[in-house]
Amino acid sequence: MAARRQGGSNTESVDNYLKAILSLGGSDERRVASKALADRLRVAPASVTNMLQKLAGAAAPLVVYERHRGVQLSATGRKRALEIVRHHRLIETFLYEVLDYPIDEVHDEAERLEHFISERFEERIAAKLGHPTIDPHGQSIPAFEG
Repeated sequence: MAARRQGGSNTESVDNYLKAILSLGGSDERRVASKALADRLRVAPASVTNMLQKLAGAAAPLVVYERHRGVQLSATGRKRALEIVRHHRLIETFLYEVLDYPIDEVHDEAERLEHFISERFEERIAAKLGHPTIDPHGQSIPAFEG
């Protein structure tokens, strides 16, 4: 995998958009309406449009966006979204199993940390946990390769 980007509010925002598109698009990767994305992220529709245009216009586009037709993740965007989901679920599992966090606290803590861990740290968490495939909520943890 490519080197991870440094964390920051812009990166967090991009990651949150990618995760939301992945979740809303489902396993069949259907197009996601801007309104559904705005509702999920609790942001103004105009903010969604601006971000989607930015993500689609990047040198390595993270989404495929057509006004009034919705958005889908590009291959690069899908890879990044799955990477963030993997981080989140591994962190939740680590917090729950190793640090004895209550189940109702692991999600919010993982949300804060998921954007900032390195590949080395991710691998060490996975190894420490025995390379789990399911998080404490019963959700699948994506493989390292996506």
